[in-house]
Amino acid sequence: MSQSFSSLSSTCPVPIPANKILELSRICPVWMVKGNVHSKPVLIALDNSDNAMRAVDHAAFMLSGTDCPVTLFYSKRNLMRFFSSEAVDPGSALESMWQSAAGREIAPYMLKAKEMLITARLDESQISSRVVGGGRSAAADILDAARRLGCGTIVMGRRGVTGVVAYTMGNVSRKVINDCNDTALWLTS
Repeated sequence: MSQSFSSLSSTCPVPIPANKILELSRICPVWMVKGNVHSKPVLIALDNSDNAMRAVDHAAFMLSGTDCPVTLFYSKRNLMRFFSSEAVDPGSALESMWQSAAGREIAPYMLKAKEMLITARLDESQISSRVVGGGRSAAADILDAARRLGCGTIVMGRRGVTGVVAYTMGNVSRKVINDCNDTALWLTS
């Protein structure tokens, strides 16, 4: 996170590193633009955390009345994130049960997120949902989905389900920030 906000250089004598902005702004959403954004679609990365719901709320407010397509996205945690491939067979009954439980767990959050967007005057036809089996990295899954779907903006909470307040950024959001290109990121607390 060594990139700087060039737009702030006109008001600040020295460019401010992005991580300082994120560290100092613990209440307000922070928008970061890395590269050039060329597309309207928005991907909202969800999990079952309060931070994710605040991200949906922020997106709903900002996108109210627009025609931007929105994808609600969730990457299921698979057992490969916790164990080596030698310990868990990807096609096993245990992995299947794990994936099924993850899908049931996120369903009410996806529904609530969709309702929040519709309440904010987004047309239901603008909103799609995607739940993927997930790889070893949720951040990689988010970035891959944004690229495949042509999303110019990713909206997400700074911290996920662990919500450890001692950390300014969660592991997933930090990786998304570091690895994204030609993307706007909206990060909420």
